[in-house]
Amino acid sequence: MHTVNPALLDSSQQGQLGINYSPYLAQSNFFALNYSPKFKKANNKCQWGISLQNLNYGTFQGTDAVGNPTAEFLANDFSLGITHARRINNISFGITARLVGSVLESYNSMAILTDWGGTFNHPEYDLNFGVVAKNIGFVIKSYGNIKHDIPFDLQIGASFKPAHMPVRFSLTAHHLYVFDIAYNDPAFNYTFDNQGNKVPEKISVADKVLRHLVVGTEILIHKNFHLLAGYNHLRHQELTVNSLGGAGGFCFGANLRIKQFGFSFSRSALTTGKGYFTFSVLWALLR
Repeated sequence: MHTVNPALLDSSQQGQLGINYSPYLAQSNFFALNYSPKFKKANNKCQWGISLQNLNYGTFQGTDAVGNPTAEFLANDFSLGITHARRINNISFGITARLVGSVLESYNSMAILTDWGGTFNHPEYDLNFGVVAKNIGFVIKSYGNIKHDIPFDLQIGASFKPAHMPVRFSLTAHHLYVFDIAYNDPAFNYTFDNQGNKVPEKISVADKVLRHLVVGTEILIHKNFHLLAGYNHLRHQELTVNSLGGAGGFCFGANLRIKQFGFSFSRSALTTGKGYFTFSVLWALLR
């Protein structure tokens, strides 16, 4: 959780080890490891966590300038981070510092990034608010003379569980620092005027607003078993194939808890018939 917002790291995660794996697109694979140590003199108001993420794009066949095969090579992206969070009454603050890098054959690039977050938990109701500014930092080394743009993001979110209902709702707004985040390619998004000429199709204000939002639902079947569903309108609009529709932007999953182990499974849809799975295991090492 603290990889999404560092302020979400709390005492309930002390001594927990989390492993995520996703056989991503083509031959690429995503792996993540999260751990929050439990100290002898535990302080429930001050927490630490570490995280490691790796996206392996697989093996590629190298060639020389005229196309003759050479040695094979690998391509990887990675992130190594440390998180610190502190709680004051119902408000939590957190920061994550990360070393991120990319390795392509004999070339590499690196950057230092930070995430700053805060949360508020209502003292009486199951109501939570959060805000996070992600990817604030600078590039240490670039690929050649290419200047990389750091993908800054500003997000706010909320979750709410109505009393006596086994359902929790969540809403997240992202990229709040800019209004229009739509990618509108006139080569694909167009209509015809009265003379039959192609005219670029305009994106409505409502659609531009919705592209900032991600909605989620958690159905609490049992205290140890939850069903999950979510929808990302930006992903849906950008991945839907014209005239074919599709479930792009939708995701479904489930959480199962068995003693000190937690298991999660999800599927995220991209285009028609295409998507990827994510498998997660949570192990409470110290309890």
